Amino acid sequence: MRLLLLAAVFLAACDRPAPPPAAGGVASATAAVPYRLAEPDLALTLPAELREVSGLTLLPTGRLGAVQDEDGLIYEVDPGSGAVLTRERFHGAGDFEGVELTTDAIWTLKSNGDLFRVRQTDDGRVEADLFETPLASRNDAEGLGYDLAQNRLLIACKEDPGLDLRGVRAVYAFDLATLALSERPVFTLDRARVDGDHAFKPSALAVHPATGQVYVLSSVRKALAVVEPDGTLSAVVELPPALYPQPEGIAFAADGTLFISNEGPVGSGTLLRFAPPDA
Repeated sequence: MRLLLLAAVFLAACDRPAPPPAAGGVASATAAVPYRLAEPDLALTLPAELREVSGLTLLPTGRLGAVQDEDGLIYEVDPGSGAVLTRERFHGAGDFEGVELTTDAIWTLKSNGDLFRVRQTDDGRVEADLFETPLASRNDAEGLGYDLAQNRLLIACKEDPGLDLRGVRAVYAFDLATLALSERPVFTLDRARVDGDHAFKPSALAVHPATGQVYVLSSVRKALAVVEPDGTLSAVVELPPALYPQPEGIAFAADGTLFISNEGPVGSGTLLRFAPPDA
């Protein structure tokens, strides 16, 4: 039960600017990403049970929470060694693609858009409440991020953006006060700007703790897009395939340290750590 107790001590007073409403547009992607994405300061091989690691979140201890896309387990991972420290079961088998710690719970995401709010009861039991969203398997929801400033979860769709939208990738918001999904995407990524030799298909996202920018990973086209708080696209950068065989998880520490995990399509999963730009 130790892992779930961490949710109760999450530091809700993180210093993040309140972003303006999402505009949904895009601008020219010319800004540089302030991380040395080809030169991690630490690269780790993950245990075999995390070969299909598919989501990351930061815990108050500085350790990482993780899920893998075959079973309803939340893992606590040592970011210095990659070792699994604890496992918490909240559900049975399923295609789990994202995990996020909020102020009062740990949330997980299935590819069909289902969300699970995982909490510990007063008597020590693990309780997982299911919230079905209008998203479906055709949308292939893979990215889950926590926007503290607007008290919402961001959900990125890898495939169908919904609403008969064309030529874009969509990110929806799940309001944590109303427990409802936005009717429309809060921002979209224009495929004419983010596609390269391969399609940009979002596989993970995270909100930067200082800037409010949303960092969106793609595992098909191995790339990272950065979206401003108003929804405009500010950068798209290629990721070296040898270092990023299948990028599926991303998370920030409070000081801006960046973590990215890769599934191991052939070998083991990996965890990469990048120091904040001013370190």
